[in-house]
Amino acid sequence: MISPEELTHNRILVDTDVFSFVFKKDDRAHFFNPYMINRTLALSFMSVAELYYGAYKAGWGVNSITRLENAIKLYVILPYDYLVCQKWASVRRQREVKGLSMSHSDIWVAACASRHDCPLLTNNSVHFKDIDDLVVISPTFI
Repeated sequence: MISPEELTHNRILVDTDVFSFVFKKDDRAHFFNPYMINRTLALSFMSVAELYYGAYKAGWGVNSITRLENAIKLYVILPYDYLVCQKWASVRRQREVKGLSMSHSDIWVAACASRHDCPLLTNNSVHFKDIDDLVVISPTFI
């Protein structure tokens, strides 16, 4: 695993779970915090959708949604584009060939990270195992 000091990328993609840990001040964020210092933090457009879905599903009120929106504004949002779509197809095929499944939302996150050359901070390393050109940083890396 790469240490925070060895990481040479300025921009880092934060997976939905890690954003949630930081947002909720969950102790699991402690592992990721050193990787986030003095870097441009990014979220995939898919993570933003997942965060809103989680809030709506939980029945959050206006104040909680506003707090979420303000937290999201601290991140660069990586949008989909033609190259992200190509990466999505490539990642999905790589997983199929290896006999591994992956949710479409995780494929979008991986595609954004790969297309924008961003290491991915995630607590769900098994979801992103064996993807070409993807640097995964996780305490649970298998």
